[in-house]
Amino acid sequence: MLPRFLTASYPMERHYFMVPKFALSLIGFYPEQKRTVLVKLWSFFNFFILTYGCYAEAYYGIHYIPINIATALDALCPVASSILSLVKMVAIWWYQDELRSLIQRVRFLTEQQMSKRKLGYKKRFYTLATRLTFLLLCCGFCTSTSYSVRHLLDNILRRAHGKDWIYETPFKMIFPDPLLRLPLYPITYLLVHWHGYITVVCFVGADGFFLGFCLYFTVLLLCLQDDVVDLLEVKNIEERFSAAEEARIVREMEHLVDRHNEVAELTERLSGVMVEITLAHFVTSSLIIGTSVVDILLFSGLGIIVYVVYTCAVSVEILLYCLGGSHIMEACSNLARSTFSSHWYGHSVRVQKMTLLMVARAQRVLTIKIPFFSPSLETLTSVSLCENVMVQTRLNFVEIF
Repeated sequence: MLPRFLTASYPMERHYFMVPKFALSLIGFYPEQKRTVLVKLWSFFNFFILTYGCYAEAYYGIHYIPINIATALDALCPVASSILSLVKMVAIWWYQDELRSLIQRVRFLTEQQMSKRKLGYKKRFYTLATRLTFLLLCCGFCTSTSYSVRHLLDNILRRAHGKDWIYETPFKMIFPDPLLRLPLYPITYLLVHWHGYITVVCFVGADGFFLGFCLYFTVLLLCLQDDVVDLLEVKNIEERFSAAEEARIVREMEHLVDRHNEVAELTERLSGVMVEITLAHFVTSSLIIGTSVVDILLFSGLGIIVYVVYTCAVSVEILLYCLGGSHIMEACSNLARSTFSSHWYGHSVRVQKMTLLMVARAQRVLTIKIPFFSPSLETLTSVSLCENVMVQTRLNFVEIF
């Protein structure tokens, strides 16, 4: 039984960026959040925790490479996600005004689409966005929690066999000795545990923005497609429209062309905001998954479960990016086909020219432009091939050591 907020019966307006808003509000980085002094201090605290965590994990992993490669990889695998999460946090803060403007404009445009069919589109894609981002949140939460559970269970087993408790943090990090001793150790442990959750919510927020905007743009394109087909519908092809009727159709067609242009402009703006986040994500995803697979082969017991969950979480992230990009591309292609299949030939020459212009524009599918590629399901296939190569390379590297 799904929670109510994951069902289509949940109020539609509350689905709008629900999970990213929840995640980023926890750390004080949601663009529409009121920036009070307390929120600013809280966001800076989370930024400091994440930044220091990246340094401590990287230092630990590099230090242990010549000593124990398995221990080093156990630190370097999560540090890749932590650094990427820091990039996403900084990007969200840097582009907060632009993101706020995009959120508000897309909300305004989608709220104007109120026909029965359009409400069906909104219900379908709003619910899909919430479900997928909630899936990512669950995967990330399970991944971060599994590190702490693994550490606690390992120490409980050690105590059961009469061995001493190992005063380490759930994520392998270098700390000054006093922070890893009583009475400060529990505080250090909790802060490192929170560091893992900060990493998760940054991923959920940034990836949720990308997927959400892609699906909401898809809604706008589907609604535009319906409006174009309805406007150009001709019941009797032999019947000629009056001059006043043709003038009305021209005016409405101009409005639809403007709507199409605005969706294209919003897509360009989103590309500018998400370029660093998306490029960094795809560059590091193969590294993270490849290292996780190697860790699965090196560890046993709980270590295998941790990295299986980790691999699933990163795979879900890549899927969300590629799925969102594919939805926009398919919506553009459907707009071009539906417009060309409409009764545009039954109207005046001016309407015909405007229609064919829209068809030509729609055939140039909208994409979230990232250097070297655009996220789509085709890209997902290519990334999967790269991951296989990275895994094989790391296996050879481990064999050497």
